[in-house]
Amino acid sequence: MNDSDSERRKRMTTVNLRYVLKNWMAESTVRKAERNDFSEVHLLQHVLHPFQRHSAAEKASYSSPTPSWAKDLRVSCSS
Repeated sequence: MNDSDSERRKRMTTVNLRYVLKNWMAESTVRKAERNDFSEVHLLQHVLHPFQRHSAAEKASYSSPTPSWAKDLRVSCSS
């Protein structure tokens, strides 16, 4: 297509997810919930609307690369 960068970027934001639940997010949420802190559960419920930008999710680095502490984290459905 012969569209501009801004047009292409706008089109991409309508189809590419901003936030995807990753292992490190789930692990962090579970660790807090085990201490009866459900704040991150509520945050995830609020922000996992994939095409919207959320300041709380940005602050939690949910759209950033995996943090170094979680590089080797493996979570399975039976964990």
